[in-house]
Amino acid sequence: MITKAVIGTWPLSGDFGHVDLKQISETLETCWELGFREFDTAPNYGNGFIEFCLGKTLHGRKDYFINTKCGNVPFSGKSFELESLSRSVDQSLKRTGADCINVLFLHNPRTEIVNFEPYLKWFEELKSAGKVLRSGISLAKGWNYSEDVLSKFDVVQDDINLLYLDPLNRKYSSQTVLMARSPLASGLLSGQFSQQKAFDSTDQRQSWMKGERLASILSRIDKIKAECDLPVDQLARRFLLSQKTIGKVIFGVKRKQHVIDLQRDLEKPQLDAATLVRLKALYEADFGLVGQKHLSY
Repeated sequence: MITKAVIGTWPLSGDFGHVDLKQISETLETCWELGFREFDTAPNYGNGFIEFCLGKTLHGRKDYFINTKCGNVPFSGKSFELESLSRSVDQSLKRTGADCINVLFLHNPRTEIVNFEPYLKWFEELKSAGKVLRSGISLAKGWNYSEDVLSKFDVVQDDINLLYLDPLNRKYSSQTVLMARSPLASGLLSGQFSQQKAFDSTDQRQSWMKGERLASILSRIDKIKAECDLPVDQLARRFLLSQKTIGKVIFGVKRKQHVIDLQRDLEKPQLDAATLVRLKALYEADFGLVGQKHLSY
């Protein structure tokens, strides 16, 4: 069983453009065949659709792990009322068919939660009831969270990739696992993007991957490519897999080939220390760009 890589299911949900049922089934079956057993999802990914698909694919199988979230209600929007969160947990268990949620994340809370203590107590009640194994918080990218609060969760999930490395500078307790998401920066590091990239009308990225911002991000990616001979998608995946402070990495997949590519990179050695240092230094210098910080990923 593969332990550091978690399969992210958001790209399969339809929120990044239409995906048919055959493609979803083929992709998830390939994950299973290649030894992937841990899956990341959320009730609002496709408004419950992908949780249902996971349940259908994994029905009757054993020794798999479902990580899901609460706080974003399908068809409704955000709600961090404890009663609403409890309903969300029960609905996710029903849709996925899981006996227990491996990691349950509060889904990107910002100003909605000021005092986390009632939520931490609630997590302990869920653990005692056998509904959840570990507490988690999925962070809103760029939002300021107290390190003391984060260290009270079993798992902290955040965007970490070659275009956004700030979370690596945060300090956690030794008991808290850091889980990286968006290793390809919503596809920007896939090597498939250009200024002329066209999106499906249902793709949520069309609202911000455009114009001056897209041009600036593509300039950053060109700088990254110049640092290493590897294709940028391989470099992005292996960079995160080489980080000792990252316990788990969520790799979003949309088709069978994505799973095969991930399996290949998992079999490769870690990147050498000099390459890691160069890539971090490039980020710290904002890729040599001047006055474009506001246009970053």
